Amino acid sequence: MNFTAKGGRATDEEKDYAIPENLLQVLRDSNWYKTVIEVMADGIIATDMNRRIAYINRNIAKLLRYEPEELIGKDSLTIIIQEDRQKVIRETESRYKEKRTSQYEVTLKTKFGTSIPVLITATPILGKEGETIGTYALITDIRDRKLVERELRKKNDELQTLYNNLLELYEQLGSIIAETTKIHAEIFLFTSKDCVYCAPAEEVLQEVLSAYGGKITYRKIDIEEEPEYAEKYEILSLPTIVIGDEKITSVPDVYKLHSALFSALVPEEKFRRTRQELDNIINYSPIAIFTINDEGILTSMNPLVEMLIDKKRSEVLGVKVLQQEEEKKALVFPKSLLQHFRKGLQGESISLNRLSIKRINAKNPKPFSIISLKVVPMATKEGKINEILVLAEDVTTIALQEEELQQSYRKLEKLNKKLMQLNKERAHFVEITTSNLLEPLKNSKELIDQILSGELGDFNEELFGTIEYLRNNLENVSKSIIDILDYTTLETQGFTLTFKKEKVKAIAMAAMEAVGSIVIDKGFLVNFNIPDKLNVWCDKEQIVRVFKNLILNAIKFTDIDCRIEISARSVEDNFVEIAVKDNGIGIAKKDLERIFNQYVKVNPKSPGSGLGLSVVKSIVEVHGGSVWAESKGNNKGSTFYFTLPKDKKTYQKFAPQGES
Repeated sequence: MNFTAKGGRATDEEKDYAIPENLLQVLRDSNWYKTVIEVMADGIIATDMNRRIAYINRNIAKLLRYEPEELIGKDSLTIIIQEDRQKVIRETESRYKEKRTSQYEVTLKTKFGTSIPVLITATPILGKEGETIGTYALITDIRDRKLVERELRKKNDELQTLYNNLLELYEQLGSIIAETTKIHAEIFLFTSKDCVYCAPAEEVLQEVLSAYGGKITYRKIDIEEEPEYAEKYEILSLPTIVIGDEKITSVPDVYKLHSALFSALVPEEKFRRTRQELDNIINYSPIAIFTINDEGILTSMNPLVEMLIDKKRSEVLGVKVLQQEEEKKALVFPKSLLQHFRKGLQGESISLNRLSIKRINAKNPKPFSIISLKVVPMATKEGKINEILVLAEDVTTIALQEEELQQSYRKLEKLNKKLMQLNKERAHFVEITTSNLLEPLKNSKELIDQILSGELGDFNEELFGTIEYLRNNLENVSKSIIDILDYTTLETQGFTLTFKKEKVKAIAMAAMEAVGSIVIDKGFLVNFNIPDKLNVWCDKEQIVRVFKNLILNAIKFTDIDCRIEISARSVEDNFVEIAVKDNGIGIAKKDLERIFNQYVKVNPKSPGSGLGLSVVKSIVEVHGGSVWAESKGNNKGSTFYFTLPKDKKTYQKFAPQGES
């Protein structure tokens, strides 16, 4: 097998490459592996069947403030806090019983009694006969991650509290508007019969409108029945709520919907409410609201504006706030706001989510240091702009929390990247190790094939059987190594899929060609029951691999009157169900669900790595399908089922999130 740095096709120079002898000796020397383990950033601990520590590398010993020699022979539970010991015992017993890798979090105890949270990835160590003889565990310090998680939970709780308070204020504002004004507002909800999210969107809209005492209604428009409206309002996706000039798509956030509705109502009411009604709304609003006329005079303001500008109402009401800069007087409003006021008086609507207007002390921030700003031009019936309405919402706390949250996310992302890098390094280590193992196995198998063909001379029947047995063992070892390499690659790099519409029968026949010699050697009879025109949407190469693994699995566990039946049929939800049935030794009911887990083998002494079915499960699920097995028990055969989507639309609906 040739490898290139980019994973592409090997060049002639690469094909002729031979590992330098001095490097090859180091790679084959067990001391090299020991050195790698000793210098790993993560901790490594190996324990025997009694959980006593048989090996520990220096990094984890240093983390726990011990010398490695102090921990050799000790019960591993002594370095785990009391509350987590039962968890470790349960995980260990389950791991030994099922011969599987397990991953869980515990807290370790240092020599001086301090606690360190860690992630443990533990794998059974198997003896020559496949029996469990101990455990080796990779131990990762997750203190930084735990700190980030705590901060995220704290910030999320704080944001949720603030969010709830804002919602309550908007609902109170809705009641005030409903009591003091006559409301006229056009609201449209665009839907269609096939829209999945339209009903939830309508529920949210009704909930928000209920805060206005039933004085605001909406019109529901089916775009298929009234397409001219969809074209008029340029509706591109469903559901869409249209309030004035604002469009909200999908299921709306309650807070966002309240904000949009309030923003639309305030300018709409200009020609329908008296000065007293406007003053009432301004005074009761949880948002700082004020008006400036076309002469630049501050004409009205609610109490919250005093907090915004740090000045009393009596000091600023009636002041020409837009001329102060020209007259070189102390400004009522910051310069950054004055420019937006001037644009508003020129007829431009302003809407800004985050605007910083004061210097911020992060430890003790003042209100209205960061605001959400809306400037609404107000016109006479003749269309002349004679006033602007300004709404300023204090978002200082939430903006600072968002920034802290973003920093926490960035830190978490950095930790995730580090973890991904460690996984890649682990995969690279496995690739080098397995590749070095496969080459001598391949050479040995070729030599045995020469012996069996008689090229190297005659030999008796007894020796023929022994060599044939050796050849089969080499095949099993090679298959296990390839399974490990495949699974590690899939686990760390994922899948690169190329989808097309493919015939199921053609895929099954391609898989049979790949394993045909084994089927013939074992004397198997294979029957196909697959309609010629039955298609699936898939990556052909990956599904051929699924068929191969299931066929080889059937061969491995069938000895007498060997028969395999491969069938396929259409099922509900636009899927195809495929079955690979054998008449082998069968599977016990208790093992049916766990056989698809990594490293699980029903018979520990059977050949293989225990990864073949796990690879099958990963491939099928990334296609949006599912896999399961059925058996009536010992010596009654087994049937392995898996499903695949018929077309691209079905795949996109059922594929895991993030797949394309």
